[in-house]
Amino acid sequence: MRNLDKNKQVVISDEKNIRQLGQKLVKRHRNLWVYMIFGFLAALINTVVFMILHQWWHSAVVISNTVAFIISNLASFYFNQKAVFINNVDHDHSTWHKLIVFFTYRIISLIPDTLIMLVGLSWLHLNALLVKIIDQILVGIFNYLTTRSVFQKQEHTMIERAKMRIQEQKEKQKHELNK
Repeated sequence: MRNLDKNKQVVISDEKNIRQLGQKLVKRHRNLWVYMIFGFLAALINTVVFMILHQWWHSAVVISNTVAFIISNLASFYFNQKAVFINNVDHDHSTWHKLIVFFTYRIISLIPDTLIMLVGLSWLHLNALLVKIIDQILVGIFNYLTTRSVFQKQEHTMIERAKMRIQEQKEKQKHELNK
């Protein structure tokens, strides 16, 4: 009987630890989870606008994709500023500044976005919806990485962080040699 109680306590303890770990992960990566939800919404907007323009109105791929890009990215900017990146927010720059930087990064992503659509539809003759979904997944990953840098206050530049890590490694090695 005692062994059963002990096993029950271990299971309860493990469940508690797993729950705490899960809460830590959700809290630590909150922006990613929320970005994925609103990113899905922006991708849905992009896809619907593209399909309406391209399939129903028979607009050219580049025009349909560019209009869908503009509309979905205006929505995405709003979502990111109001709902996604609300912790560690960059208050040093104005909304206009953030909008310009945001669209600068997004214009960079428009190039592979358009190329994926052109190759998938014009050369490979794949289904437009399938190509757009693949396109939105690939471009969405790039967009998350760049969008974070627009809305979140950066403690240090990437180069400064790399230098700090190298210095920490040197100090750690030095400390280990002195033991």
